[in-house]
Parts: sequence; structure tokens; C-alpha cells
Amino acid sequence: EIASGTIPDPGSLKASDTTLLNVLVKVPHSILLSLAKDIGADWDIDYQLDISLIIDLPVIGNFTIPLCQKGEIKLPTISDMFA
Repeated sequence: EIASGTIPDPGSLKASDTTLLNVLVKVPHSILLSLAKDIGADWDIDYQLDISLIIDLPVIGNFTIPLCQKGEIKLPTISDMFA
């Protein structure tokens, strides 16, 4: 786990409008070492993003929508920059 955080309940959201939500995220310092090891091994960053969107519906109660994405980010090498 690289980062974790929650947001307070923003209240009611307006339809067809944009709402900015600030998320406070905690990142442990030890992750920098493991991230450096991963980058040094294969010059990419493997990731898995797991987000749970919890919606409070008046009649039903809390309804959770899981959002997941998994993949890798390829970092450019020196030869890529001068090619």
C-alpha cells in the first residue's frame, strides 16, 4: 500500500455540476525504497489502484462501488530521450 486516505462527507451533490473533493493522503516513507528497487529492476512502475466509492442512499443506506485499475507505467530511458 503506497497511499491511503478518506474524505469527509461532502453532503448533497448537485446534478450536472462539478464538485471538487480534497483528499488527505498518507504516504509511508518506506515506500520510496521499495519504489526505487522496482524502478531499478525493470525501469517501470507496477501499480494497482483500488478505490471504494461509498454512496449513502436515503432508503437503501450505504452503497459501495469498487473501482480498480492495474497496470504499469514505463519510464523513459536515456536512449528514448535522444532517439
